[in-house]
Amino acid sequence: MTRLIELSTQGNIAVLTMNTAENRHNLEFLTEFNQYLDEIEANQKIKSVILTSSSEKNWSLGIDLAWMSQPSNTLEMITQFMADLGTLFKRMVTFPMPIIAALNGHTYGNGAVLACACDFRLMKSDKGFFCFPEVDVLVPFVPSMFPLINKAIPQALFNRLAMSGQRVGAQDLLDNNVIEAAFENNEELQAGALEFAKQFNKNRWIYSQNKTQMNKEILTTMKTEDPAFIENVSLMLWKKLQK
Repeated sequence: MTRLIELSTQGNIAVLTMNTAENRHNLEFLTEFNQYLDEIEANQKIKSVILTSSSEKNWSLGIDLAWMSQPSNTLEMITQFMADLGTLFKRMVTFPMPIIAALNGHTYGNGAVLACACDFRLMKSDKGFFCFPEVDVLVPFVPSMFPLINKAIPQALFNRLAMSGQRVGAQDLLDNNVIEAAFENNEELQAGALEFAKQFNKNRWIYSQNKTQMNKEILTTMKTEDPAFIENVSLMLWKKLQK
C-alpha cells in the first residue's frame, strides 16, 4: 500500500514527499507526518527538511472534507483531529531544524497554512496557485493560525487573500517575500530546494531555541485560545458535514 508521505534523504537533508493526488489532511496524514518527524529527529545527521509533493498538480489542498463528512466520524474524532492539527503546527514552528516547503503545485486552505508553518517557501512558476478559500467554504481560521500565517505573509496581503479567497501565483508571493525564490519548473524547483537546504548545517539546539522565541505569539495563542475555539468550531463543522 502506498503511504501518504514518503521519506528520503539527500546527504544531511531529509525530503518528505506528500504522495497522493491532493495531499489532503486527515488523521492518517497527521499520524504519518509525525512518525516521519520522529525519524528525522532520531537521525542526528539530518540538518534540514524539505516538504514537497509527488503530484504534478497539487502541493496540498488542505483538510480532507470527504473524510470529515463520513457518517462514522464522531464529534470527538473531529475535535481530536483539529487538536492534532494544531499539535503538528506547534511541532513544526519549534522543530530543531529548518523546514523548507517546495511548493510544486496548488496550495490551498489548510495546505497554505501548512506551507506557512514551514520556515521557508520556494515555488515553481509554470503552474500552481496559493489560496485561502475559507471565506467561500465557510470554514473559520483557528485563532493561532493568524499569527502563524502572519509570520510568513505580510498582513496586508493576507487580509486581501483571506477576505477575497483570491488565488495568487509565484510572482505575487515573491514580490511580497512570502517565498524565497521562484523556479520555472518542478525539476528546477527540486534542485533549488536541495541547494537552498544545504546552507543550514547548524546545531539543532539553536534552531529550537530561536524558533520557540520567534514564534512565542503562536504558541501562546495555541495554549490560551485554541482549545475552546476548536471545541466550538468542531461541533459546527460536524453538524454541517453530517447534513
